[in-house]
Amino acid sequence: MLVLIRAAALLEGLSLTLIQGFLPLYVRQSLGESHFLIVGAVVAVPALGTFVASNFWGGLSDVSGRLKLFILVGLLGYVLALAGYPVFRNDVLLLGWAGIASLLYGTLAPSLKTYVTLSRPDRREHALAYLLMSQSVGWLLGSLGGSRLLERELGTGFRTALWCAAALLLAHTILVGLLLRDFRRPPASRPDRGWLQGVIQDLASLYENPRLLRVCVLIFFLVAGNYITWGFFSVFFVERLHASTRTLGLALGVSSLLGIALMPAVGPLVRRFGGQRVLAFGTTLYIVMYLGMALSRSPIAAATLFAMPLYGMVNVSASTLAAQYSTTAQRGGGLGVLNGTYALATVVGPLVGGILADHSGLGAIPWTSLLFTLVASAIAWTSLRAKGAARAEAQAGPWGRKKS
Repeated sequence: MLVLIRAAALLEGLSLTLIQGFLPLYVRQSLGESHFLIVGAVVAVPALGTFVASNFWGGLSDVSGRLKLFILVGLLGYVLALAGYPVFRNDVLLLGWAGIASLLYGTLAPSLKTYVTLSRPDRREHALAYLLMSQSVGWLLGSLGGSRLLERELGTGFRTALWCAAALLLAHTILVGLLLRDFRRPPASRPDRGWLQGVIQDLASLYENPRLLRVCVLIFFLVAGNYITWGFFSVFFVERLHASTRTLGLALGVSSLLGIALMPAVGPLVRRFGGQRVLAFGTTLYIVMYLGMALSRSPIAAATLFAMPLYGMVNVSASTLAAQYSTTAQRGGGLGVLNGTYALATVVGPLVGGILADHSGLGAIPWTSLLFTLVASAIAWTSLRAKGAARAEAQAGPWGRKKS
């Protein structure tokens, strides 16, 4: 059954490549949008819906103790999103449709992660790594296939790519509905409480978890910094660095390919060194990436830096920590809160990037990403140092010597 889960992750990666990688360029060049803030909103508005969906559906999953239903809701949300985008030629209507569809597909990522961590409780890191590797394969296919279609004519090619992806998702939704075994858990709330009260109680207890909250704050700054650049990467790459759409597709494809190649090593890496240490190291490498992109004027150099396979390292580490910090009954909500943080950062990042690009030009974008990443890295290394100090104190006896 994990084959169906990984196939869903692959199709999600393919869909997100079209939504986040090419849709801003489509809105900018085919629909003629001149304001960068609106272009950024193309990524930010569905991210806001994903933030709401991840929290609500994740909490409802914990309260009901079910998973399959929420996976189906997420898949159908992507079908509606991709099939509907070509219909709208008005920016406002397209943004409205994106927000509505994201209220459904926002539950897919945390539900898939919950399913694999519960299926493989003794090897969570490996299960998450292979799930994200499947998603990276989808990114690769979407990058290469999407760029080939866009080479002919941006508007027609993009609409064709959306309809093809929607058809694949619909077929897979039917397969999941027929073949996937549901993963039942004990409900997280007492039976005498209503479902809404149960969801609120579940989410409140998760947000009061200081370790989970610390990871979420770190991820917020890191992902917001990423999406300041990622929300405009296609526009930055084509308009600022004067690259072709073919080069853009190759940059996205190589980045995905390297992520796929590294992913099998990520699980053992996180298991050996721990999620906090790998997360701290990953944030440091992001600093190197954005500093290089800020200083570079070459599309090849920028593409090389962008291709650094850091996403899997950070995502698996953060998801592993969120799974560790939440109980089995609250796993859906815990990973939903983390995914909601990703989504909230995805709202903030493109909007900040859009305001900056309108007032200071596209060149300011990687520098701002660098500042956000510096904050995330400082939180990561401070948390790691505090953990080491607490461990040393716990091992010390009443007179300051280590316990024998």
